[in-house]
This record gives sequence, structure tokens and C-alpha cells, in this order.
Amino acid sequence: MRRAAVIWALSVLMTALFLFPAGARSESRFLLEGIRQYKLENYEEALESLSKARKEDPKSTSAAFFLGLAYKQIMEFRPAAEHLRDAVTLAPRIKEALVELIEVLFRLGETGSLNEAKKWILVAKENKIFPAKVAFLEGLILKKEGRYPEAVAAFEASKSMDKSFSQTAEFQIGLSYVEARELKKAKSRFQAAILLDPQSDLALFARNYQDLVEKKMALEKPLHVTLGVFGQYNTNLLSKPRDPLFSSTGYEDEKSRSTATSLRLDFIPVFQGPWLFNGQYSLSGNFNDNHSTSNDFVANSFSVMPGYNFGRSALNLAVNYNHLMLKGPGLNKYSEELRAGPLYRVGLSQNNILEFFLGYRGREYSDPPRVPEEDRDSKGLSSYLSWIWLFRAGAFFNLRYEFADEDTDGDWWDNHGHNVSANVTIPLADTFRLQLSGQALIQDYKNFHTVFNTKREDRTYTGTLGFTWEFLKSTSLVAQYSRTRAESNIGFYDFERDLYAAGIEFRH
Repeated sequence: MRRAAVIWALSVLMTALFLFPAGARSESRFLLEGIRQYKLENYEEALESLSKARKEDPKSTSAAFFLGLAYKQIMEFRPAAEHLRDAVTLAPRIKEALVELIEVLFRLGETGSLNEAKKWILVAKENKIFPAKVAFLEGLILKKEGRYPEAVAAFEASKSMDKSFSQTAEFQIGLSYVEARELKKAKSRFQAAILLDPQSDLALFARNYQDLVEKKMALEKPLHVTLGVFGQYNTNLLSKPRDPLFSSTGYEDEKSRSTATSLRLDFIPVFQGPWLFNGQYSLSGNFNDNHSTSNDFVANSFSVMPGYNFGRSALNLAVNYNHLMLKGPGLNKYSEELRAGPLYRVGLSQNNILEFFLGYRGREYSDPPRVPEEDRDSKGLSSYLSWIWLFRAGAFFNLRYEFADEDTDGDWWDNHGHNVSANVTIPLADTFRLQLSGQALIQDYKNFHTVFNTKREDRTYTGTLGFTWEFLKSTSLVAQYSRTRAESNIGFYDFERDLYAAGIEFRH
């Protein structure tokens, strides 16, 4: 790119020498002074002299040409286009101005400017004016319009006609493939741009883009595997009530150490068209030192989300199934849950995303209730509204509100639930992240509890502090502390808990 720019600048200066023979130079001192200042890169002074030259002779294409160039150098593209347009329409026409005009119109970036640029490209092709640079500029315009195969063809034509365009054309081809989501091709083109001139500034840019492409390729692999093993310490495994009236018996050794394991498979194929698909399977287990026959569990979860991408927004059908088994003493089915409904996601801006879900949720428990009023089998409405803010590289903030209307078979568990949560992840260093989250769950039960002689009201608050250190590629150490405070007007459900966890997580 740099060599091409130097050659082009020399061409412009040679043009100036041929445009003005000795006799003509003495007759236009403003024009000659403007060209001299332009050659010295004193663009403000050049503008002053060249503006006077245009006023002196409004039909001078030479003054229009260099005044347009001066405006282009200070990135005032609208007046630059105005003067360069005169340089190619008045007589005598200056062919160098045609290519400059095309570039300025491209930089303006407006639909009308791009359409005008394409008209001038046709003129340049018909007259064979600087074909390599015109092909390169055509490629830039086609890429901006999202016509990536045609843009690649134009860049290929540019470097085949003039080898000095090879590196910058390879770089732009790489960018075209990135935007077309053909990442393997993009990576090879950035590598080609680096090899053409490894010490150039453009090679440095190509290396940075190559690194980004490699990371994006890793993220866009169809199958992702996450493994986790954690040691935990739970200060209240049994949810021992705070009220001594309810905690006097049956809650010995409520503290326990445990081992938590998890496996998650994410299947996210990348389609060229607008269709979307996301599938996930997760297996997790928790195995306690104390009360293992009543509190150890194994959970399986399946979810699928086919969808359609409309551009700024996407619509998915979200289906999730959870199956939970408890040890007692063998593993036995404890509960299962199904949630299904449409999920709508829209990009409010480049860094802000809004999600809305509304669907059905059903839950069933295997153990028969002691009394009919305790039957927790349910069906009902589930919905949530979520805002995601990507406020800086590698960091995000998520605020979510969820509403659930749970209609249970037993009268004592019918409730309305309001769940507000906030999560933030902040990178403190390249491999070290801080994670904070908070949640407030408000549940108002609909029916009178005949045993406790009141309507139950629960307020559950949870806060979590965590750190993640990626000490090896795709392998992280994770440490977390979580505190739960459950407040209830029925003392049996009023408790507090601290949970400490530390372990290792591997992603592939």
C-alpha cells in the first residue's frame, strides 16, 4: 500500500510539471504557489493560494484538481469532491482527477456518493484510466455494499494488473472474507499479506486481524466442550431454619464439603444464510461428604433453539428440558421440567442487546406428596426481559427480570414469582476476570397455608463474588463465594447459607 501511495504521489507531481510549461507558470502565481505548498505538505497554505487561483480563473481544471487534492489531504471530502468533479468535467479534463474523485466519493460513504462513484468507474474503465487503482477502488465500494464475491474479484484484478497493489489487495480480500464469515479463507489472505512485506505497517495490521480471526474461528467451531471440577464448602447444606423452633431436631451436621462436576456440550453451527441453531446438553453432579443419601444429585439438561436472523433482530423457538435425580441410596428420579416458547432478541445498538421470552413451563416431582396440599407438580407461564450491555472489550453487564405464574396441583405451592438479577464480568488483566452477581427472588403464595395459619411470603437474596484466571490456554482456575439469605414469614423456610467453591474449568 505504501509503495502504491508513493508511486501515485510521484505521478501527481509529474502531472503538475507537464501541466504548466514555463510561460504558463509566470501567468498564474497563485496556482504555482499553491502547488509548491502542496508539495511541501503545507495544506492550509495550499488551500489559501489555490482558492485564490480558482477565483482568478473558475474554469481552470488545474486549480480545481490541486484544490480538490488539498481538501482531500485534510479529510474534507465534500468540498474535495466538488472541485475534483470540476477537474473531470471542465476542459481540459485531467484524467488523474477521475481516480481521486472516485476515492473521495467512496470516503463520503453515502448511497448517492457511492452510486456516483460507480458511474465514474465505468468512465475510467472505458478510457482505461489507471485500471489497477480503479479496480481496487471498485473492490472497496463493492465490499462496503456487502457484495463480497464481486469485491474479491475486483481486488484480484487490481493486483494482477499492478504488483504494487498486491499486499493491500490481499489485506482487503482478507477483510472481505471476514465480513462474509469465510474465516479460513480470511486467515490465509492475511498470511499472504504479511509474507509480501513482513516489516510494513500493513503487515502489522494483518497480524492483528489474523489473531482475531483465529479467536473467532475457535468461537465459531460447531461443537464446544466445557469440563469443570470444583471443591465446595456449604455452611448450610440442609437449609437449616434460623428459627430455633424449627431447627431443634433433624439438622445435625448441616455443614458439608462436596465435589461438584460438570460437562457441557454446545452445538452451534454457522450457516451462510439467515437460519440459526443452538443446541446444548449438560450433565452435572454434586457429591457431599455429609448427608450424601439425601442430597447428592445428578442433573441432565437438554436445550434446542432453532431460529431466524432478521439482521438487527432474531427470533428463536427456545425449548429446554431438565431431569434431576437424587441419591437415596441409589440414584432415583426426583423431578423433571419443560420450558418452551419464543425468544426474541434485538440489537438496540452495537453494544446493547435486548431479549424477551414468553412461554410455558411445566414441572413434575416423582415422590408422592404427604398431603394433597403439598403436591408441587405445576404448569404455568414463564417470561423474562433481559438487557445485555457490552460496555468494553471482554466485559459485559446483564440485567434481567423474570416473572413466573406457577399453578401447582397442591394449594400450598401456588405462587407468583418475580426474579431480578444483575451480572457483571470485568477483565482486570488479559487472563484475569472479576465476576459479580446479585439476585432477588420475590414469591407471593396465593393460598392460605392451613398448618402455619397464614399466606406464605418469601424473599430470597443471593450475592456472588468470583475470580477466573486463565493460566493456560482454554484452562482456568475459578474461585467463588456465594451468600444466600432466604426470608420468609414462615420460619420453616427462613434460612441463610454461605457457599465457597474453587476448581478448574477446561474449554475446547
